[in-house]
Amino acid sequence: MAKKRKVHSLTGRIDDRLMREAFKAVKRNRGAAGIDKVSIGMFEENLDANLAALKRDLKTRGAFCPKPLRRVWIPKDAKGTKFRPLGIPAVRDRIAQEVIRRLLEPIFEPLFHDCSFGFRPRRSCHKAIERVLSFHAEGDRVTLDADISGFFDNIPHKLIAGAVAEEVADGNILNLIEKFLAAGVMEGGVFKPTTVGTPQGGVISPLLANIVLNQLDWRLEKAGYRFVRYADDFVVVCKTRRQAEAALAEVEKIMTDLGLSLSPEKTKIASYGKGYEFLGFRLSSRSRTMRPKSLENFKTKVRELTRRCHNLDARAIERLNRVIRGTANYFATNFSTCIWLFQQLDKWIRMRLRCMKFKRKSDCDNYRLRQGTFDKKLGLLKMLSFTKTTMCTT
Repeated sequence: MAKKRKVHSLTGRIDDRLMREAFKAVKRNRGAAGIDKVSIGMFEENLDANLAALKRDLKTRGAFCPKPLRRVWIPKDAKGTKFRPLGIPAVRDRIAQEVIRRLLEPIFEPLFHDCSFGFRPRRSCHKAIERVLSFHAEGDRVTLDADISGFFDNIPHKLIAGAVAEEVADGNILNLIEKFLAAGVMEGGVFKPTTVGTPQGGVISPLLANIVLNQLDWRLEKAGYRFVRYADDFVVVCKTRRQAEAALAEVEKIMTDLGLSLSPEKTKIASYGKGYEFLGFRLSSRSRTMRPKSLENFKTKVRELTRRCHNLDARAIERLNRVIRGTANYFATNFSTCIWLFQQLDKWIRMRLRCMKFKRKSDCDNYRLRQGTFDKKLGLLKMLSFTKTTMCTT
């Protein structure tokens, strides 16, 4: 057997053009400052010199030293009872990660499985759902809805480094990746080392996650299963419950080999007839609509923006429109069945705005502030207007 050829001298590909493109990508994604409190705007004030210094450090082995990430906690649910840790790298480190990501992506992208959709070029959540719906249409009506327990926080560093080293032989690049993983976090002024996991919020984290879980994809393929994966969220589709139970056993074995585990509470076998949740949707043979958690998260955001103690003005409508536009754009697809739900949400939003305007809830106010006033004078967006003409109406 011929010896596998690895990619060498990636460091030599770091040039001024790559550095500038990486900065533009980081600027486009915006984001807060890291622990050094240097914002994107501050970094840009002396851009040429900053990029030149960063390029020199990246190309000199051992010279680059990433700063610890700034730890913040963001709510996982509408009630704010559960939180997810987010690591915010310094702007300089985000640019460095983007440089490495751009070097690694062309190497690994051709190796990824066709049923992997998360954080990949020209792929999306909607395409992932369309793929799983096509499997259902072909007769696979039972699903294993799997959830990896604390995936990003628990990936072993050795597993990540080993998976990258399978294809890359540039010691400087491998060393940089290890430094990113071991940078640690600052929380409440206290430094905490990171011995496992890749931080959510890191530019390179999604690619590293795909590199690790590519092993899961191809082992499922080898075992004869059809599946769809978006980052750490995936479903395996089967024809019978017995096949799904066998798939669960196979996935658990793969997770053990990777040093990971499934969440017992969130991993379950379901049927397309009764429905299951995937990527924010509730999918079933009868409907494809917002899952209850997504609906409640949306309503919570609207409630925050339409409190009666606030004034109904152009700025309030502008903020509300951003929330409506983001949610409607995601859930209004050709495969969705959200028309009735969107109608009800539009009515509910108008009710909230009337209460906000008149500081009370009364049916009489429907005549004082009519639907046409919201559309034409205030410029309020309708969720229903985002629905596609081909959207299902069942």
